Amino acid sequence: MSASNAPVKSLGHVLITGGCGFLGHHIVNLLLERHPSTRVSVLDLRTTHNRNSSLNVSYYESDVTDSEATKTLFAKLKPDVIIHTAGSPLTAKNEVHYKVNVEGTKNILSTAQENGVKAFVYTSSASVIYDPKSELINANETYPLITGDAQPEYYTTTKVGRRYVSHKFCSLCGT
Repeated sequence: MSASNAPVKSLGHVLITGGCGFLGHHIVNLLLERHPSTRVSVLDLRTTHNRNSSLNVSYYESDVTDSEATKTLFAKLKPDVIIHTAGSPLTAKNEVHYKVNVEGTKNILSTAQENGVKAFVYTSSASVIYDPKSELINANETYPLITGDAQPEYYTTTKVGRRYVSHKFCSLCGT
């Protein structure tokens, strides 16, 4: 059997936080397009928009900052992979950016670790490496972060990740 005819492998059970948002719902759709037998759960504050009609997708309304609700949901779902796309709206106040982007991420990481999640993908923002003087072409994690006085946006500061979130997942994230 050639590689192009090989059966598409399931990724197991993937939980996508923020899966009804702009980035999250595109990830849900692409994941199902490329791995149609993968089971997908979406965790979002509101699950009425950007829904995928596949029978392999389930939707759960919850807040990433609510540790008890997150623990209960993870214990029920037992995801293999987390793709964390949840984040605060750009127009939110600084307190909300910190609560959702920092505390919410810490909560999801901690709960994932407690539940034996095999892989954790954290989505940040291009603005953490964006330099208005340079063009971002094939940017990746090796690009330098724009922080401190050079970073005018508090939202972006909370999306850097490495600054606030300790890496409890060293064996998973490779750091």
